[in-house]
Amino acid sequence: MIVTINNQTIKLFKGATLKHALLKTDEQLYKSVVKKEAIIKDQEGNRTEVNGAVADGWSYVVVKRVE
Repeated sequence: MIVTINNQTIKLFKGATLKHALLKTDEQLYKSVVKKEAIIKDQEGNRTEVNGAVADGWSYVVVKRVE
């Protein structure tokens, strides 16, 4: 599967989660989400969870959490 995280395209295995995608892209992104300093949004603007599945060809962004 091919997905995009913060404008960086990566290849992942089928069944990968957003956790796998974030760790492959940048471990700091993963740590920020786990610490609740940032959130993940899909290409349609929906908030997604770090353990959620990734969809082939989709884009995701990690953005700073706004209280």
